Amino acid sequence: MGNFHDAPRMIRARGDVAVWELGTGDPVLVLHGFPDAAVGMTPLVGRLVAAGFRCIVPALPGYLPSGPVDNYHSARVADDMVAVLDAFELEQVPVVGHDWGGCVALDLGAAHADRVTRVASLAIPHPSGFAARRRDLQEQKTAAYAWILAYSGGAAELAADPVWLDQVHAEWSPGLTRDEWPAVKEVLAQPGVGDAVHGWYRDDFEASSSTGDVHVPTLMLHGSADGCIRPACFRGFEERFPAGLDLEEIPGVGHWLHCEAPDLVADRIAAFLRAT
Repeated sequence: MGNFHDAPRMIRARGDVAVWELGTGDPVLVLHGFPDAAVGMTPLVGRLVAAGFRCIVPALPGYLPSGPVDNYHSARVADDMVAVLDAFELEQVPVVGHDWGGCVALDLGAAHADRVTRVASLAIPHPSGFAARRRDLQEQKTAAYAWILAYSGGAAELAADPVWLDQVHAEWSPGLTRDEWPAVKEVLAQPGVGDAVHGWYRDDFEASSSTGDVHVPTLMLHGSADGCIRPACFRGFEERFPAGLDLEEIPGVGHWLHCEAPDLVADRIAAFLRAT
């Protein structure tokens, strides 16, 4: 079955992509976000494995042991994830993504609908939802960190700073304690990872195009107490999901909803992935 302590399989895409394979049964691609790492998805992956899924869990490009790439825009990373599916000889799978991983999952559903059956997005809206950040002062305040990580001269150092990361964690999911958090911070502290995080934010802001319509059924879960991406961003984009959007706000949880309400979130995802 494997676990995150085992050596990952290395896949060649634009760069080397480290991938863990956990569990047996129906395959599902599981993608982490920031500040996080593949090991940070343990609460969700463990429950999906127990529910009979085979979880394919990459370290996103730039997050060691995956190598860096020349552009971290989520659409380009979606292409890398297609290479992962090819390496595992998987024609079509559902994909679950949190935060940046959710962005990549939505891009897979938009540009590679022939390779994914369903998308579950956690704590991330369709990019159209971020229009709220252009006209709402509270949203502008909440989004300031992203501009800092994209354009500050000290962005790479900040992304690896354990004190700052603890502050982000406490702000985005108040009161959450995660067993995996020390291991996540170890990944982010490794040489080059902060530079990659800076690249993810910079390349997103500077991209000439954004996610299009998502052509597979989509489940979108977010927390009412998310201090990173507030509920105002999760509205007004239903037309971008012609194959159907199931949008749910989970009361009282923050950005890492799959860690704060792990049974509820995992059960909801498992039922969605198996729906016909």
